Formats: sequence, C-alpha cells, structure tokens
Amino acid sequence: MKKGLFLWLFVTICMLQAYAQTRTITGRVTDAKDGSPLPGVNIVIKGTTKGTITGPDGNFKIEAPTGASLVFSFVGYANQTVVTDASSNALTVALKNSNQSLNELVVTALGIKRDKRTLTYATQEVKGASIVEAKQNNLVNALSGKVAGVQITNSSGMPGSSARIVIRGNSSLTGDNQALVVIDGIPMDNGEAGNPDGSLSGGGTSNRAADIDPNIIESINVLKGSAATALYGSAAAKGAIIITTKNGMGASTGKPTVSVSSSYSFENPILPSFQSKYAQGTGGKYVDGNAGKLSSTSWGPLMDTLKVNGVAVPKRDNVKDFFRTGHTTDNNVSVSGFGEKSNYLVSYSFLKTNGTMPNTDYSRHALFAKYGTELAKNLHLTMQFNYILSDNHRLLEGNSLASPLWTIYAAPISWNPFPTTKADGTQQVYRAARNNPYWLVDNTGLRDRTNRIIPVINLSYSPLSWLTVTERFGADMYVNNTDYHENMGIIGSASPDGRMYKRDIQYQQFNHDLIVQARKNFGDDWTTDIVLGNNILFNYNNNSYTEGVGLSVPGLYTPDNANAVSSSYHLYRNRKVGFYAQANVEWRKMLTLAVTGRYDGSSVLSKDKQFYPYGSVSGGFVFTEALGMSNSKIMNFGKVRVSYSAVGNDNVGPYMLTTPYEKATVGNITFPYNGQNGFLQSTTYANPLRNESVKEFEVGLETKFFQNRAGLDVSYFDRKSTDLLTTSTPISGATGYPAMSINAGDMRNKGVEVVLNVTPIKSKNFNWDIGVNFTKIDNKVTRLAPGLNSIFLAGFTTPGIYAFADQAYGVIMGSHFKRNDANQLLLDDDGYPQIADGTAPIGYVTPKWLGGITSTFTWKALTFSFVLDHKHGGDILNLDNHYLLFYGTPKVTENRGTSYVFPGIIESSKKPNTTAVPLDQSYYTNLYSSVDESSIEDGSFLKLRQVSLSYNFGAFLKGTAFKSLALNVTGTNFILHKNYTGSDPEVSLNGSGNGQGFANFMAPSNHTIIIGLKATF
Repeated sequence: MKKGLFLWLFVTICMLQAYAQTRTITGRVTDAKDGSPLPGVNIVIKGTTKGTITGPDGNFKIEAPTGASLVFSFVGYANQTVVTDASSNALTVALKNSNQSLNELVVTALGIKRDKRTLTYATQEVKGASIVEAKQNNLVNALSGKVAGVQITNSSGMPGSSARIVIRGNSSLTGDNQALVVIDGIPMDNGEAGNPDGSLSGGGTSNRAADIDPNIIESINVLKGSAATALYGSAAAKGAIIITTKNGMGASTGKPTVSVSSSYSFENPILPSFQSKYAQGTGGKYVDGNAGKLSSTSWGPLMDTLKVNGVAVPKRDNVKDFFRTGHTTDNNVSVSGFGEKSNYLVSYSFLKTNGTMPNTDYSRHALFAKYGTELAKNLHLTMQFNYILSDNHRLLEGNSLASPLWTIYAAPISWNPFPTTKADGTQQVYRAARNNPYWLVDNTGLRDRTNRIIPVINLSYSPLSWLTVTERFGADMYVNNTDYHENMGIIGSASPDGRMYKRDIQYQQFNHDLIVQARKNFGDDWTTDIVLGNNILFNYNNNSYTEGVGLSVPGLYTPDNANAVSSSYHLYRNRKVGFYAQANVEWRKMLTLAVTGRYDGSSVLSKDKQFYPYGSVSGGFVFTEALGMSNSKIMNFGKVRVSYSAVGNDNVGPYMLTTPYEKATVGNITFPYNGQNGFLQSTTYANPLRNESVKEFEVGLETKFFQNRAGLDVSYFDRKSTDLLTTSTPISGATGYPAMSINAGDMRNKGVEVVLNVTPIKSKNFNWDIGVNFTKIDNKVTRLAPGLNSIFLAGFTTPGIYAFADQAYGVIMGSHFKRNDANQLLLDDDGYPQIADGTAPIGYVTPKWLGGITSTFTWKALTFSFVLDHKHGGDILNLDNHYLLFYGTPKVTENRGTSYVFPGIIESSKKPNTTAVPLDQSYYTNLYSSVDESSIEDGSFLKLRQVSLSYNFGAFLKGTAFKSLALNVTGTNFILHKNYTGSDPEVSLNGSGNGQGFANFMAPSNHTIIIGLKATF
C-alpha cells in the first residue's frame, strides 16, 4: 500500500514538473519588409516532428517545452530559428525574403496573400518602386510595357488626360471594358467623366485612377483571368488591378523613418511633320492672309521667292511657335514606423504639370494616412484615409472649331497670327469659319476639379490560430466640377456671343465585406484554405448641368449673364449583393485544387434575372516535386495549371428597364418654351435584360531554371462572352422606337501570354536582370442580335469605328478606292484611282501582338534600367489627314508637281497601268483627301518607354542622419520607330471609351527628361 502510494506521488510530481516545463507559446509571423502577416508558415519544434502553421492573420499557437527552439519556414523566405524562454510574452517573428526562393507571396482577390507557387491562375506583379520609377502622372501609364496581356492607351498629351487599361482584350460590345481597380480590398471608380460635348467635339478629361499617388503603392498585382477575379463578382469579369499600399513596416522598430523626394521634368512635344515650302493660296497663286484676304489652303507659291511690295514674306513655323517646353514638379514627404503592436504611415505629395500648350496644367494634392494596431489579443484594426484634390486646366481637342489645333496644324507658313484681333475687335484670321488659336487660348478654356476621399477600415479577429473573421468597410467619394467658357467673338460655336457651362458630379460608392477564412493542416500532407463571405456594394451618382448661350457682358461666365439658359439633373443609384465561397486544397505543396462560387444580385437587371450564380474550378501540379527535381541545377521548378470559369456581369447602367419621360426637343424648339415645360417619352425602349456571361478556359506552364536564375511563364486562354448588353441599340422604326437596350451579341477572345525573366549575371557587386513579355490576342465579335448589322463605337457615321459580326472588334468603316477581286486598284483612263460606291472596312484597330522588355543593371550603388515597348499592327483613322491634305500642310504635300505611276489596272482596258500622273493640288483636294482610306495608317510602334540612371550615396553618409540619398535621371516616351505620320500612334481621342484607333486634333504626346532626388533619414 505504501509502495503504491509512493509510486503514485512520484508519478504525479514528475507530471507536474513536466507540465511546469511545457507551456503554450503564441505569436505572430510577418513579412520583414512590409510587416504584413504571413499565413501558412510552417512552425516545427526543432528535433521533433511536432508543429503547426500560422493562421490567415499570421498568428500561431503551439505547445512546447521551455527553452525549445522553434523553426519557422515558408516558401520564398529564409528559415529562422527562435529559442523560447520562460516568459509569457507573445513572439513576433519577421521572416526575410530569400534570394533562393522558388516564388513569393502575392496579393490576390479580397486582399488575401497567397504563395504564388500554388496559384492556379495567371497573375503578374509590379513592385511599387517600379511604378514610382516610371515617373507617370497617371498611375495606369506606369504599367505600360511591363505586364503581358495588358494594353494601355492614352487619350492625348495634354496634362491630366485619361488612360485606358484593358486585360486580355475587349469582352463587352459597348459596356466598360476596363479592368476593375481595387485598392487595399476596396473597389474604386476609374471612370472618366469626359467632356459634356463628347470626346469627338471636345476631347476628354482625366480617369479617376490618375488620382492615386504612386508614392504610396507597395505593389500592384494584375489578375488576368476570370478564375483569378471571381471572388470580386461581376465588376471584375474583365480582370483586376490589385493595389496594395504601404503600411509603415520595414524600418527600424520604434524609430520613425522620414522620406523626402523631389523631381523636376522637362517635357517636349512630339510634333507631326508639316510642309515648309509653300505659302497660302491656291493654284500656285498667293493669297495674303496678313492683309485680310481669306483662303483656307496652302497651295500657293514657293516661300523662297515670295515677295509683297518688294519685301520677302517671312516664313513662320506656327506649330513650333505655339508649343512650349512643359515642366512637372513632383514632391513627396512621408513619415512611417512600427512598434510591437502598431504601425503607421503618413504621406503627402504635390504634383504640378504645366503643359506644352499655353494655359494647360494639372495639379494634384494627395494626403494618405494609414494606421494599424492590435486592439486586443488576436484583434487587429487597420484604418486608412486617402484625400486627393486635383485641378486640371484644358483647351478643347477634337473636331470642335474651338480647338486651337484646328488652326495651328492647318495654318499657312506665310500667315502671322498676331495681333489676335483687328481694330474692330474681331479676330485676326487667315480664312473664314476658323478661330485664331491665340484668341482661343485667351478666351476659351475648360477647368476640371475633383475632391476625393477613400477611407478604409479593416477589422480582423482570430478566435483560433487557424480561423480569422474580417470585416472591411470602404468608400470612394468625390465631387467633380467641370466649367467651360467661350467669350463673345467665338467663330463656329453655338452662338457668336459665346457660351458657358457648368457640370457638377457627386459620386459615392460604399463597399462592405464580411469574410471568414479558415486555414488548417491535416497531417503533414494536406492543407486547406476556405473562404466564406458576403459583399454589399452601393453606388450613388448625381449629375447637374447648366448651360448658358449668348453672353450679354464679355468675359462674365455665369448663367445670369446668358441670354438662353438650360439645365438638366440626373440621379443614379444601384446596388449589388453577393455571397461567395472559395476552397483551396493542397497536397504536399505539389497538387492544388481551387473551387470558387459566387451568387450575385444586381438592381440594374430585370427582376426575374436579378440574381445569377457563377464560379470557377482550377488546379495546379508542381511536377518537379513529384519527379524529385527541386534541387536540380537545370530545372528546379515546374508547374502546370488549368482553370475554367463561368462569370456573370451586369455591364449596364441603372434605369435601363424603364422608358421614362425626358425634357422635350421638337425640331429646333427646346422646352421650356414660351414659359411652358414639355416632356416626351424616351426614344429608347426598355427591354428585359439578363446578365452577360463570360466563360473562360486557361492553361499555363510555369518553370524556373538554374536555381531561379531564369523563369518562364506561358499562358493560353479562350474567353467566350455571351448575351452582351448594349444600350441605345438601333432597331426597326416599325416598333415605334428607334433604339432599345438589349442583350445584343457574343464575343470571343483567344490568346497567348509569355513572361520570361532571366538573371544572366549575378555577383557580389554586379547584377543584370532581364524581363520579357509577349501577348497575342484574337479579339472577335462572333454574333450580333437578329436584324442588327453593326454597332457604332466612335467617330462619325462615315468614317467611324464599328463592331460587326464575324469581324475583329473595332472595324474602321469608310469610303475607299475601287479594287478588283485581286485587291488591285481600278484606275480611270488618266491613271488615277477611282472612288468606290458605298463604304467598306478600311482598317482594324486591334493590334496583332504586343511585347515589352525590361532590363536592369546594378553595379554597387549605381543602377541603370530601361523599358522597351512594342505594338505590332492595329490601324489608326488619322482624321487630321482628311482635312490637312485638303489644306496642303502635311509634309507629304511637298511632293506637289511630281509624277507617279499608280500600280493597278485601267478599268476600261483591263490592262496594267503605265501612265504617270501629276500629284498636284487637284489630286490632293479632290481625290486623295476625300477618301477615308487615305487616312488609315499603321499604328505599330517601338518605344523606349523609360530609361533611368540612379546612384545611391548612402555609403558616403555613414555616421550622418541620412540612411540613403539617391539621385536619378530618367527619360520617358522616346519613339524609336513608327509608321504613323501623327504625333503618337498610342493615343486615341475616345480616351477610356471603346472606340479606339481614332485621332483628330489631339494634343501631341511628349518625351520627358526628369531629374530626381530622394533622401531617407
């Protein structure tokens, strides 16, 4: 009995002693660079097989003996061993990136970080440093040439102009084709308010992505396919741009880091070439526009021998005289830091651009603040606030006679535009129906201002080490004010007594997500990651517009000073509700299966079609793990991935389901009229609408060679978009309506994306990194609704940009020359081409392929880098030629008087042509300029998108307050090759709209030299 009691006491004491030596260790694992939590980190007690993994927020809990060593390991990071002690303090472990890593963590949908090694779809990341280095005022342009599958188009070279970003081609006929932009998990508006007169008659304004300051960006991850974006719902059916902002982590613990940067740039316009030999006139005879005589053309005599009253007429270069060197200042200051339980970042930037055209500028104030803290154990709060104030002064562009480029590009070299007015106060002009360009600079102008705030609150709680509940609320709110004026004396406008208008837009978008994420290991082989969530998205938009025509007092631009005042007000509200789920199952980091589902409801669709389900399934196989090749010196990583997704989209605005009454206009009478108001029912019939459907198949191969010194990623995708929504679609007049909103057609996009990264040289002091990307997309309209022959996208009725069934998206239609079935010109008996009857396709705006090369050389503290960007194919309708060839100002018209044998067949004799004909004024004005085909040009280009040289003087500043001091010189947008005779083949007057490849009197693009300095202390 005593022996038994003694044995029992001995065992109990041993157990108590063992219990006293074993405790529960908790902590959190983060990325040493930015402080973000790392989910899925393996934690093993050294010398045992016992371990755990971190949860979605990086937290972990493990039972371990006091003094045990914990080994932390994660793909893409260096292993770290931490020796525990007897304290009860939670551990904070910061893992550093490993140069030998196979891959890295990337931010995916909903802001969830995942190991790129296990992703089952195509993504591509661009670091924030690369965005800042690009030195672009508009964030979108900073991605040019760097991402496969992405095409970026600018609207013009005027400060504050819009940029368009499309991923994997157009997938909607008339709806928004741009990628969704998401900032820290919150969708943001990237729309362009545009000119109230339309882009064709006034040019554009800025897109809202230009509001984001590149200095606050940590990284941008481009999600390309529907499988990658399904969690974001219908808004991301066209791909997504995931922006992650800096958070203050990465500096010394407890010590604030102050960073100050400043740059100054010189911008010079890329001007078209014009003839510099012939004076104003016609038939070789001089018309003296400086003496009040009028003539629109420059078919006069040679300037070299031209005299008036025995005095040589001075030759002018009105184009170069009008433009100037632009300048941009960009200044930023930020303060950041972090402690054991909190982190912060405050950043302020001011950017100011003075354009190359007089009285044009763009400025942006941007304030960003972000704070993260641990409110309680396992309870984390992140708050951020972004305020932007932008101000843009513009001149009109496009086909409006209030655009100064109309006159500048067409002006004779013998004409002096000064003084701008005559003694009687009227304009000094060289022809009728045009304005003096300098009078327009002084008496017209558009101002576009935006006040914007983007607040985000993110609260996450982890009741268990493997479970996290996140509630995220964000908003995007701005007020946009657009004011335009024309003074008395304007020519070719709504009234010679001038006009003004004012537009005010209030935009509010609220986004709420409730996300539950569970990540747990089952044994040593299986890892599961499950996400459940709910999303509510609400949009509110009101738009008021007031126009006054006919000023009573010159220079007073208010409605009270106008003889006729009209106004309108529009209010739009819509809501989306979504429920989503995603499950990822991994086996031995070798096989991955991902399934996503979402059920969306949209207020813009018919009641019986408001809710629609969709989802995706995808898989990845790391075959180098199965084959034991992970340590191979040749191929150390290889993965095959396959995905299929079916996604819905409500790509149409609100209130398309009703036929409301609108303010009436009957003939030339606009109501209110004689004190009476009047309304007519909308001419667009309200047809029941269902969601668009996008089905996409994707297969990809990712490989790494020579211990990660080279990597190749190849993707093939096939996207089918059906039941595409269109608004104001023309229908038979027999219905009683000229147009209606319908599900009007289908499209198909097939393509290949290739990304190659190579490090040819890597040593202690010298590194050389090369990145190559290639994209080829076949973007085709496969069906239009019965009775619908085409859909108009941009331009004029003729010429214009259209969508046709069984044709590539974006067909340029216009007049053309006669040809036979062999595509040979059919010439008249004199040997000139002939104009055919009707219109036909004369060009296609979609490029054949895109490519880019980035290269970075680093030697000690010196870095040299460049980006080459190439677009092959894609036609442009250069409407400037249509007018300028008639006027005789393009460079090509200097060949006047020479003879040319047109290749082709004489139509009457059926014989090949051998007759030379003169290229004279009659040819250019009556034949060549009058055929739209003559204005079609190849949009191919090769650009040195960016070249930069920088040096960091940090090594010379040891012992000072400076941590680093870097000086850089950057050049941007140098065109190395183009066939296009205009300024830049990359721009399009339609801005962010769908009718690309259309050019008409736009501000020329610029090439820029920037000098910058950045100090950190």
